[in-house]
Amino acid sequence: MAQLSGFQSDALQEIGGIGMGNAATALSKILNSRVQLNLSNAQIIDIKSMSQMVPSSLTLAAVLMDLRGDLIGTMMLLFDFNSAATLSSVLISGTTHEEDPGMYESALNEMGNILTGSYLKSIYEFLGAKVIQSPPTILLGDAEKVFNEIEHRLKGASADVLNIETMFQVQGLCSPQGNCTLYGDMFLFLNNDSLGSLLSFIDKLVNAQ
Repeated sequence: MAQLSGFQSDALQEIGGIGMGNAATALSKILNSRVQLNLSNAQIIDIKSMSQMVPSSLTLAAVLMDLRGDLIGTMMLLFDFNSAATLSSVLISGTTHEEDPGMYESALNEMGNILTGSYLKSIYEFLGAKVIQSPPTILLGDAEKVFNEIEHRLKGASADVLNIETMFQVQGLCSPQGNCTLYGDMFLFLNNDSLGSLLSFIDKLVNAQ
């Protein structure tokens, strides 16, 4: 399995933090709640191993968007089901669509679209990499189902992919279970070719300074 140097890992974590920082600002405005970034991590991983890190009993809600352009991969906004249900309820609260079940999924999709757009805008402004996102889709299921879909979307690329993960929390929104801090993760998955492209963009930035 390929490994990142310390500098490369730090640079990619910084990119993830900047991207998710912009996305968190957008999410905070949408929800009128504080959004705090907890952790950014960058590593080469075996995609098959990721489902083992999440309890199989947990139902997840994943908002998925494919990427094309200078970087090829998939972005995923991931919540447990209860957090996703709470967020979508807040998003459509007070509208005329509260009785329409389909609007809850549409609200999550739109949130994923906005957050990913903010994230990718930061990558473009920071590195100059032009990336276009596909319309979002939602997948519900356990971790094995979610990460099998990620592997499928990477179209048979090597199981070893770049994962930039940024954990965040939304404070002040209470779920029916009484949890008033909701947790989520933003993942950026890139195959090996796009990893090389991303590192080239970083090298150009460093050499230009």
